[in-house]
Amino acid sequence: MIKSILLALLLGCLSTYAADETVKTAQAATPSTIVWPTQMPSKIYVLPVKIDPAAIADAKKKNAEGISILPPDEEETKKKLTDLKTDLTAAILEKMKDAELPAQIWTSSSPVPADGWKLEGNVVNLDPGKKVIGTDNPVVGIVISVADSNHPITEPFLVYNSSAKAKMSPGPGISPFAKIGNMIAKGTGLQESMQIGRLADSVAEQFGEAMEKHGLKKKDD
Repeated sequence: MIKSILLALLLGCLSTYAADETVKTAQAATPSTIVWPTQMPSKIYVLPVKIDPAAIADAKKKNAEGISILPPDEEETKKKLTDLKTDLTAAILEKMKDAELPAQIWTSSSPVPADGWKLEGNVVNLDPGKKVIGTDNPVVGIVISVADSNHPITEPFLVYNSSAKAKMSPGPGISPFAKIGNMIAKGTGLQESMQIGRLADSVAEQFGEAMEKHGLKKKDD
C-alpha cells in the first residue's frame, strides 16, 4: 500500500516536471558582440602592418613551382618583406592623415590608449597573377580590422579587405619583388611594382565610406 502511494507521488512529480519542461519558451539568440562606436575617436592608432605566415608559405611554394614571387635568397626575402611592411604602414598612415583622420603610428607592445581606435593590417596574399602578359598584374591583398579601445570586447567592429594591382612590366609572371632591367623602383623597389600608394588609398577610402555609412562622418568632411 505504502509502495503504491510512493509510486503515485513519484509519477505525479515526474508529470509536473515534464509539463513544466514543455512550456518553457525558446531562448533568444545571443546578441552580437559587435558594437559600433557612436562617435569618431580623438586618435586612430595605426599598428605596423603584418604579413600572414600563410601568405609567405604560399609565395615560397609558388617559387618552388617556378612562379617567381620572392627573391631566391632567404636574407633578401626577409629584407624585402620588412621593407614592404614598413612602406605599407607609412603609406596607410599618410593616406589616413590626408583624409583628415586623426591617425598616428603605434609601435608599443602595450595596449593602445583608451582615447582611440586600433587599426591593424595583415597582408594575406602575395600573388604575381597569371603568367600571361596583360592579363593579371602582381597583387597584394590586405585585411584591415578596427577595434574600439573603450569597448570591453576586443572584437573589431570593422573588418574589410583591400587589394591593389601593380603596373604591368615587360615579361610574363613578373614578381612584385623583381628588378626589371635597370629600372629599380625608388626606395625599397616596391613602391611602383606593388602600388603601395594605391593600396593605401583603398584602405583609407574604404575606412571613410564605412564611417559615412554608420553616420560617424559626413560625406563632405
